[in-house]
Amino acid sequence: MARNVDAEDRRVGIVLPGGGARGAYEVGALSVLLPELERRGEKISIVCGTSVGAINAAFLGSVAHLPADQQVALGLQHWQSIGRRDIIRNVVGPGLPVTAARVLGDMLEIPGVRLSGLLDPRPLRKTLDRMVNWDDLARNGQEGAYDAVCVVATSLARSGPVAFVQGSATIPESRPGADLRYLPVDRLHAQHVRASAAIPLLFAPVRVDVENEPSEYYVDGATRLNTPIAPALALGADRVIVVGFDPLGQRAPRRGGGVPIKPRLADVVGNIVDGLLVDQVNDDLHQMVTLNEMIATPRSRGARASATIRKARGKPPYRKVEYALVSPPRRGELGALADEVFNKRYAGLRGLKNPDLPLFSRLLGGGRTPARGELLSFLLFDQLYFELLIEAGQRDAFAWLERHPDFWCSQAGHDFDFDTGRVAPVPDARGVDASDAPAAPSVTA
Repeated sequence: MARNVDAEDRRVGIVLPGGGARGAYEVGALSVLLPELERRGEKISIVCGTSVGAINAAFLGSVAHLPADQQVALGLQHWQSIGRRDIIRNVVGPGLPVTAARVLGDMLEIPGVRLSGLLDPRPLRKTLDRMVNWDDLARNGQEGAYDAVCVVATSLARSGPVAFVQGSATIPESRPGADLRYLPVDRLHAQHVRASAAIPLLFAPVRVDVENEPSEYYVDGATRLNTPIAPALALGADRVIVVGFDPLGQRAPRRGGGVPIKPRLADVVGNIVDGLLVDQVNDDLHQMVTLNEMIATPRSRGARASATIRKARGKPPYRKVEYALVSPPRRGELGALADEVFNKRYAGLRGLKNPDLPLFSRLLGGGRTPARGELLSFLLFDQLYFELLIEAGQRDAFAWLERHPDFWCSQAGHDFDFDTGRVAPVPDARGVDASDAPAAPSVTA
């Protein structure tokens, strides 16, 4: 279908955050959104991802030359065929004594004995090569099938985020002391993506070699920049699709008051994860919709002051950004799904066949708690869980399209309670509020 003039002038970016196994939710959402974009005469030009979002971003770049229905079919096929052993090696098994010895050697500072990560992600290398055709990824960038593919990792030496960018888009200048550094690369490789997905403590840092730059070690980009909205806009996106794993813009507590309960390890770690992941998404979205509101009233004092400051710094005025936001309607829904799958497939004697996840559950304090479910959802590389996540992503993408027949929105009051920072009620595909939204996909489905 020929693209109309308006679509030709507006570049579409997609922003994919990190979330471990939750990457299947992103693919579910994209399986609905990409064909709809193509039907409208639009396509993705800029793809930015962090951690598992970087994996999905590299995949999208490698299939950018294909029609949307083929992109979707391949993406679903990959995620529906992945199991835990395609990502990490077993912890409980022959290698456990070696891991324990390395932990002890690291604690005692024995020379030459170090443990960089608790898990062994070497199977991920082969899985990435199956998912991403690196030659097609490079060719598509050279031939203009996309403008930029950007993956974000965190440099250990610089203690800051770095965006590895491949494509023809103009790369923003990396000024000294800037929060985000851009590094153009001729070819993205598996090392860039594995570096973006190297979760600290769990996976070892990954060395990345860049031409004319010193080699450095990197870890998961989510530790510094989980939702790369800013890079997508800086690379030229006029419209952005953002996929999230909790209601976007919402910071409601997970549980109310009452008698204080002594927190478990899962509660403490879950709070840290919220700060690293969910709050970053909310902050970026609030900045974007705040600027949209300001631009909507160009004669306001704030808008005039902003334009003056931007001009003095040699930067163009802020522009309104149209967006599409896809996320679950209920906080903690994906974690609750993980808990259900865990109890169905790994609890009790069933866990003897696959003892790693029961071990992680016990280390997190055991018991079925929202925090434990949230943390398990990052490591539950399970085909049933992937199927449920894909179904949830599809449901929530359809809900957005039902609410926004024109796909895009730019009015903060439409999707956000702008005064309180809460997302406005989002209807599902039947047009009802999230409070009456369909239940999460069931493990018995």
